[in-house]
Amino acid sequence: MNRLAYTPTDKAPVPDLGTARIPVDRYTDPAYMALEDEKIWSKTWLLAGACCDVEKPGDYFVFEIMRESILVTHADDGQLYAFYNVCQHRGNRLRGQGCGFSERLACAFHGWEWRLDGSLHHVPEAHDFPQGTPAEELALPQLRCQVWGGFVWVSMDPDIESLEEYLGVIPDHLAPYEFEKHVLVADETIEWNCNWKTSVDIFSETYHVRGVHPESEFIADDVNVQMDVYGPHSRFIAPMYIPSPRKIGPDKALNEIMVDYLKSEGFPVEDFTGDVTTLRSAVASHKRSMTNDNGLDFSKLTDDQLTADYHYNIFPNVTFNLFGEQMWMFRHRPHPTDPNKMYFDRMIFNRVPEGEVSAEAKAGAVDLFVELGEGQVEGRPEHDFYRYGEKSSGLLLDQDASCLAGVQQGLHSRGTKGFWISRHEIRIRNFHHWWEKYVSG
Repeated sequence: MNRLAYTPTDKAPVPDLGTARIPVDRYTDPAYMALEDEKIWSKTWLLAGACCDVEKPGDYFVFEIMRESILVTHADDGQLYAFYNVCQHRGNRLRGQGCGFSERLACAFHGWEWRLDGSLHHVPEAHDFPQGTPAEELALPQLRCQVWGGFVWVSMDPDIESLEEYLGVIPDHLAPYEFEKHVLVADETIEWNCNWKTSVDIFSETYHVRGVHPESEFIADDVNVQMDVYGPHSRFIAPMYIPSPRKIGPDKALNEIMVDYLKSEGFPVEDFTGDVTTLRSAVASHKRSMTNDNGLDFSKLTDDQLTADYHYNIFPNVTFNLFGEQMWMFRHRPHPTDPNKMYFDRMIFNRVPEGEVSAEAKAGAVDLFVELGEGQVEGRPEHDFYRYGEKSSGLLLDQDASCLAGVQQGLHSRGTKGFWISRHEIRIRNFHHWWEKYVSG
């Protein structure tokens, strides 16, 4: 299918979603976890993992959501498959967390084996089963599995619409970013002390920037942000390389934090003679002038896309921060037993020249708030799991995690009557509108 040449920037119509308070018990009551498991996680398309982890036959990875463990494989026929990660003999998990390579899926309990397409391969002492070992009956239970944007998506609902239909305008909007020219450079999961929906909420608005990320006010406009709603999905466009209106002085000169940020990106600040009103244009021109040197192709991206954060929310739990040189994928997963905890998955991808996967290319994009550890450039980066407070996730995420822990505590208070939502927070209201539609069936 032919995609749009450029990402649309028109303001989407604003739906009438009402003004009622958003109830807070859905963030704290364990009963809602069961409802979400039944009505949301099993009825939507879920981003399971990156295609780079199943590039060749024999590759597999495991994706976990609530009580389910899902195994994605690249079979010998060249197809990708998704299965419930359970042995059909006595229910043992076939593979642990992470990704790997295997010619067969052998259960470590009793040695049953399956091919990577889910068909039964071998049952030890098959003659001892009076009911037999029928291959069709004992094949691994399969899920819907499709690919878009360099990611594998799965759904537990056999009757769900196609992934493309489910995503709506998103594939058209994001095609110019050419995800196939991005390489995974960082992969981690952090256990946060909050409900997964509070995490989706905070990444859906910039109203919190002045309170939670005061440093960011000096390099990004948190006020003049376009909010768009597309059915269950949404986006905002937040200008960068221009301070918040609250931080622009009468002389419109560059502030120190902005100067340091520009230097970290290799922008020749010493040669810049303009002010904050002309900086974005100069940065875009600089990035385009660098394409001949670094081999990156920005021809399908506008100057605004090179100097703004295009942030997309895919219902229910995926958010993308999109920049010219880099893309962040955040996945907000529920904790399987505790509504006051969640798993925050962060994958960072750098844009590289087409066909280039060298260490130098992977390390090419630098972000002020993300520091890649040693050993995360050569090959696939190791997946890192830790709990909030055990180490730093970078300034921005540390600030978010700290804030959300306090929010989660406050949601248990008798004094919390419900969320009082502004126009700027329409993406939160839209998310809950669709959350309610799914939960109510």
